[in-house]
Amino acid sequence: MTTEETQPLSFEDAFRQLAEIAEGMEKGGLTLAEATARFEQGMKLVQHCNYLLDKAELEITQLKDSYQRTGASEGFPDNSQPSAFDYPMDDDEVYEDEESLPF
Repeated sequence: MTTEETQPLSFEDAFRQLAEIAEGMEKGGLTLAEATARFEQGMKLVQHCNYLLDKAELEITQLKDSYQRTGASEGFPDNSQPSAFDYPMDDDEVYEDEESLPF
């Protein structure tokens, strides 16, 4: 077995190979058999890249969910309602003293 067969291909390496295949096919000059073989190899690389992206998305979702379940956001304000300081001041609003502030 070669090293490529025993170690999984990283997303970056698979994407680089896919770009090289696409570039070679765009140049032309391939026989039908060569073009078909490269197309098949490219589709396998696309499938591998999609698998790695799906796996990464699942890991991120699981991490996000685990932090939400464990209360990792405890102590942070509820962001559903902006605080009084988050409201932009209208151009015609001028507050000369603290007592005239809207909050």
